[in-house]
Amino acid sequence: MYAQMVETGLKKVRTEEDMSAEEAAFQARIDAGIKIEAKDWMPEAYRKTLIRQISQHAHSEIVGQLPEGNWVTRAPTLQRKSVLLAKIQDEAG
Repeated sequence: MYAQMVETGLKKVRTEEDMSAEEAAFQARIDAGIKIEAKDWMPEAYRKTLIRQISQHAHSEIVGQLPEGNWVTRAPTLQRKSVLLAKIQDEAG
């Protein structure tokens, strides 16, 4: 649920000496503020956590539109239905 509670398998933060050359290069890119793209190499634990965070964000977007859908049939005018549908579409992305 929370990032602090996610089990990564590491008991402490690894130093640069403990990292492989790929991990050190990846960390250097992060430290320099360079954007990491999906096809770039990244440690498996980092990718797994990133996918989990993206999934949580997508879930919150979907859940955000669900309560609004119940009100579409109750909207008193076509214009208000249109406004409500636009809001739902915006939530859906």
